Amino acid sequence: MANLTKVAVVVGILKRGDRFLIAERPLGKPYSGYWEFPGGKLEVGETPLAALSRELHEEIGITVTEAEHWKSIDHTYPDKTVHLSLWWVHAYLGEPHAKENQQLRFASVAEMRALTLLEGNIGILDVLLAEVPGGLNNNAAKRI
Repeated sequence: MANLTKVAVVVGILKRGDRFLIAERPLGKPYSGYWEFPGGKLEVGETPLAALSRELHEEIGITVTEAEHWKSIDHTYPDKTVHLSLWWVHAYLGEPHAKENQQLRFASVAEMRALTLLEGNIGILDVLLAEVPGGLNNNAAKRI
């Protein structure tokens, strides 16, 4: 197999009750129409927490005030391998809203399974189901 491009991505996990914030990828971006957890690529020299804060502010208009790295997973697409750094967003300022003309929603696991999730995000959902201590009712984010 040829050497694939490696891309470092941060992912914010925001939770309300038994629902997680997900966003539909905007028109004009790769994989538009697919759903994903919010986040994005790290820029050169940027720390993962700085990237998470920047991406969530740019995409959904919140200011992260408390976040914790949870785990990392890799997903390989035909043209690249994406290293997904998963972060629980415990607290933030503002109300999530679509800043890139995308749809946003807090969705249950069942609702997410009915949507067309981006492949790497199916892996995130699987990890959440398998590994969240005490089930999916923990780790709710609070808006400040």
